[in-house]
Amino acid sequence: METFLQITYLNDFVFCPYSIYLHQVFDNNSEDTYSSKPQQKGKLAHQSIDTFETPNREKSAVLRGIYVISNRLGVYGKIDTLYVKQKKLVESKFKITTLYRGYYYQLWAQYLALTEMGYEVNELFFYSIKDKKNYQIEIPGDAEITELKNHIRKIARFDFESEINVNPVKCKHCIYASLCDKTNIDHVYA
Repeated sequence: METFLQITYLNDFVFCPYSIYLHQVFDNNSEDTYSSKPQQKGKLAHQSIDTFETPNREKSAVLRGIYVISNRLGVYGKIDTLYVKQKKLVESKFKITTLYRGYYYQLWAQYLALTEMGYEVNELFFYSIKDKKNYQIEIPGDAEITELKNHIRKIARFDFESEINVNPVKCKHCIYASLCDKTNIDHVYA
């Protein structure tokens, strides 16, 4: 049986591989058990994207919050917004201050899944909800696709029982910090 990775793991793994494990452990619990205020704020902002009402004449031209899958990459997940007529894919984040590599992996995977599913996509954007800014990025070329595939292999082969490199700066801002047994660093969400 083939196992598919969630597209969100592509970004989470860059932040901290152990966060994927913690997310899976607590996935069946009420989100109030483990989610932090920034996570709740981001989810609420994201809800507005998923449930945004598009005018009737444009509904078929905008896809929001739909699942995509790539057999080629072995990933699945939801996209934020695909403007079908404009062939534009947009990944929304609550507030973008830096375009992290994990963000690119997510958007590239969404793009490749959509094209594999038969959609035409010519433009890729990140959208910062809080300050309403768009950031256009290039369509991935062969080098970026190879990089993405290597990243996915690294996640699939990662031993979650191995030693985790603790980064105090990241741990301090990790939404799972209160659940983590790898560090005793006080976090900003306490």
